[in-house]
Amino acid sequence: MANSRPIVALNVGSQRVSMGVFSKTSKDALILDRYATRLVVLDPSAEGLRLTKIGEAIADLVQELNVKGSVVNYSVSGQSVFIRFVKLPALDDTDVEQLIRFEAQQHVPFPLDEVVWDYHLLPAKGLEREAILVAIKAEDLDSLNDEIISHGLSTGKVDCALTSLYNAYVDSYPDEKEPVMLIDIGAKSTDLIYSEQGRFFTRSISAGGIFVTSAIAREFNIPFLEAERLKTTSGLVSMSNGQTEGLDPATANLATVIRTAMTRLASEIQRTTNHYRAQMSGSAPVKAYLCGGGASLPYTKEFLEDKLGIPISFFNPMHNVGVGSGVDVNTISREAFILGGLIGTAIHSIGRASLNIDLEPTAVAKKRANQKKMPAIIAGAAIAVLGAAAYAVTGYMGEKKAEEILAGVQPTVTSIKSAQSALRQKEQELKKLDSTLASYQQLTLQRYGYADIIRHLLEQSEHKDYPYWFTDFEPLAHFNPEDTTQITGYSVIKDSFTSDKNTSLVDDIRTEAAANASSEDEADVYSVNAIRLTGFVRRSLGGQRIIQDLQAKIDGNKESLFTFKPGDVKLEARQIMELGAKDAKVDAAAGAFVPFKLVLPLKTPIPVNFNK
Repeated sequence: MANSRPIVALNVGSQRVSMGVFSKTSKDALILDRYATRLVVLDPSAEGLRLTKIGEAIADLVQELNVKGSVVNYSVSGQSVFIRFVKLPALDDTDVEQLIRFEAQQHVPFPLDEVVWDYHLLPAKGLEREAILVAIKAEDLDSLNDEIISHGLSTGKVDCALTSLYNAYVDSYPDEKEPVMLIDIGAKSTDLIYSEQGRFFTRSISAGGIFVTSAIAREFNIPFLEAERLKTTSGLVSMSNGQTEGLDPATANLATVIRTAMTRLASEIQRTTNHYRAQMSGSAPVKAYLCGGGASLPYTKEFLEDKLGIPISFFNPMHNVGVGSGVDVNTISREAFILGGLIGTAIHSIGRASLNIDLEPTAVAKKRANQKKMPAIIAGAAIAVLGAAAYAVTGYMGEKKAEEILAGVQPTVTSIKSAQSALRQKEQELKKLDSTLASYQQLTLQRYGYADIIRHLLEQSEHKDYPYWFTDFEPLAHFNPEDTTQITGYSVIKDSFTSDKNTSLVDDIRTEAAANASSEDEADVYSVNAIRLTGFVRRSLGGQRIIQDLQAKIDGNKESLFTFKPGDVKLEARQIMELGAKDAKVDAAAGAFVPFKLVLPLKTPIPVNFNK
């Protein structure tokens, strides 16, 4: 017999919004009673309209499925969230909570008061524990949540697409023991999930359906929406070695363009698998499951099987979910591979999830905090009533009787005051811990910041087709990308600390710090906000390929330490790169190589402290 209260699940992707209405049987089995989906396809230049279009899609789904007034559990696109895995020593739960907060300050590239975050402890291995940390900018989540509740819904649990997909996988394939990879090809990114014997690891690749559509638009010089229509109506991935026998010339050309774009995706998947094996001590997956809207492109499965060398099947999250009479079975059969996030969200809502992540929007967090305070408020009101009653009784029962009643109430009042005092003390201790953690964060950033940057830079610069080499690494403070001067077609980078006086960066900062100090005991703090790199690139390739390569890897990559978008300023290549030596003889002597200087702004500045 089904539970009378429906379970409403919503999956908000970059280009697809899906909603399902489920019921739960007495044996905790889920049944999909109603289902609908909407596509939100926009030209990347119209990105500012995406939230509005998503709101319109949600309004249509609410009306079609008749769920106005319901509690909705939803998952947000993996493109919007920031996921990190942190290793922890074997501590009790209290210490783990404090340590994870410290790790969050280390790994989240925004102040913690500007994000919503949650974590889940993974199974312990020996003396170490690992936790998955999930964060999203509070303003992004609040904007989406406001849009959702504006259509007559109230917020339940909020998950992210990656953990929802994993929950659906574990629920649908409980007996899977071999190392497996899930390949979720979305609109803006492709999410990879590695699973082996309860272990979980994930990473996103900034290449999805939009990447393929953009390649088609460039190749045929057509608008983005026309390229998207061409891809969905006539697109396919050409077979091995680009063979297109039997296809008309237009379709063959289209298939070749798509294959070229998909080749980069396959290469990034192989690189991620190598990273998982080398850095995370994981096992190579012996098979993969394919899902996401991008997997609907014909021959994608066969193409990836050929490139990755492992068998691939379409993911089916419906193994343990029934289909009600109000749902077209044929539709579900065709679209099962895109329902992972939706099914995982429903599983999470009934407490059957393997990973429990709940990202609370600001308004929801305040409401839940107030609900937690209600027992204390009720207790205080009860005490007040008891006090008033005792006062009234004194008028009827005499002073002695009133004293007896007050004596009976007094222990309760004393206990509450003691609890309040203990709470205030704990609040002070938490403030001191926050201050200490902030200090540790600054020290850690100064100690390991440059090592992380160099390691990250080496990973970003790997490219066999157009190699370039870095020979020098200089931290920059006060870097201003808009302050440039034109010289023979190139821009010379200007910053607060140049080498014109033959002084080092540290000497310059120390000198300025001494000049600006307000007292002898004051510690001056400056921040390094960019890195200037010197190196060589093949003359035939030119520096523009470096910029294109790095921008493709940095833009939209939540894990990158660098950015090309500080604030609302879009940096141009001329603002961040100087190509060729100033001395013509030096430039000529370089032969097949040309020297360059490149500035990469940092997402998170590194503090530099000078104590007197």
